[in-house]
Amino acid sequence: MGGKVKVSGIGKIKYSVKSIRIGNLGLPQSALKFSAGQGIQLSITNGFISVTGNFRIRKHFFRTSGSFKVSVSRLSISQTIGMTRDSTGRPALRSVACSANIGKVRVKFTKRKRWLYNLFRKFLEKPIRKALIKQICPKISSALSGLEKNLKTMEISFKLNPFAEVDYSLVNQIQISNNAMDLDFKGQFYRVGQRKDPPFKPPPISLPSQSTRMLYLGISDFLANSAGFVYYKAGVLQMKITDNMIPSLSPVRLNTKSFSAIVPRLEKLYPNMPIEMRLQATRSPVLQAANRNINVQAFGAFDVCAVLPNSTRASLFVLNIQVSVSARASIVRMKLIGSLQLNSLKLSLGRSNVGPVPVAGLQLIMNIAVKFAVLPGVNVKLAKGVPLPNVKKLNFINPSLEVNKNILVIATDVRYRS
Repeated sequence: MGGKVKVSGIGKIKYSVKSIRIGNLGLPQSALKFSAGQGIQLSITNGFISVTGNFRIRKHFFRTSGSFKVSVSRLSISQTIGMTRDSTGRPALRSVACSANIGKVRVKFTKRKRWLYNLFRKFLEKPIRKALIKQICPKISSALSGLEKNLKTMEISFKLNPFAEVDYSLVNQIQISNNAMDLDFKGQFYRVGQRKDPPFKPPPISLPSQSTRMLYLGISDFLANSAGFVYYKAGVLQMKITDNMIPSLSPVRLNTKSFSAIVPRLEKLYPNMPIEMRLQATRSPVLQAANRNINVQAFGAFDVCAVLPNSTRASLFVLNIQVSVSARASIVRMKLIGSLQLNSLKLSLGRSNVGPVPVAGLQLIMNIAVKFAVLPGVNVKLAKGVPLPNVKKLNFINPSLEVNKNILVIATDVRYRS
């Protein structure tokens, strides 16, 4: 910064200022609020800045230089940030309007030749004030550009495995009222490489009218049910259950000796042979959230087989099964984690190759198989979690979960790491 000023009794002098450094910045009064139809408004009042720098003065053959300190007070900034949805389905922001003002600038020189420099102090304060005001809005715009860059790299599609991916793109333009900003994310699972919708629609949902936390994220039943549909259609909702998956202390074993107590013909047809059960889903599972409760209904068929001495399998009978489980959810490292616990199961006979099968007598065995073999395997997969829509460098602070009808609500504060 430099220029010419006219000093009474001296005339015109040339000056230059360089090596300006901000030593202290205080923004004691700041506010962030929503403005309907405009965006987000940032207001800062009574800010202060301490600046140091060096200067040089020249008049004809006379030259001198020194250092100074500048105290800036009553700094105020008003910034309006517009929010929208870009062509990729990501949130986007832009600077709509910015203004800045500085109430007072006070320049203090070093003690050496202080009497001389004070002659033109007031002539320096005005251009310094003008230069600082001129730089404030561009600096804010630069900071917003950094945030916009993070928004452009926001992951809106996650490939979870070779079968499934989840889409979190925005489906509508961002709506801003005087109280909140609403963003409608898709929240749907798809087969990798296939964009086919399931034969059911998302339920209508609404977020609570609370405002004690910074962010409320609603996850509808549809996210989980679209996942179940995708995995069912991919044919991966199946597993094999063998005796080594049953607790060693269980009196019931997966062999024809144990089963012959219920189906007597087994001991004669397949004496003392291991049994293997193959479970496969017969339709996609259904999750339903209600007040403080998440219930999942799963449907499948157990193909109960004897393992012959030559390692081939002989199908004994097929049991249709309907399982009711309770689900629990939690947030771990910006992922939604789940776990299941058995409530009840119903059995019916699908077909039999060994004559009559008293289904009621198999209830205990199937309970043990589901509780100690099926659900632990499912919970291992659920523990890997599903990533939540998130902006880079944005973290949840003390998130809490609440289950309402058709929706899981995450209430949290957030922190952005610049």
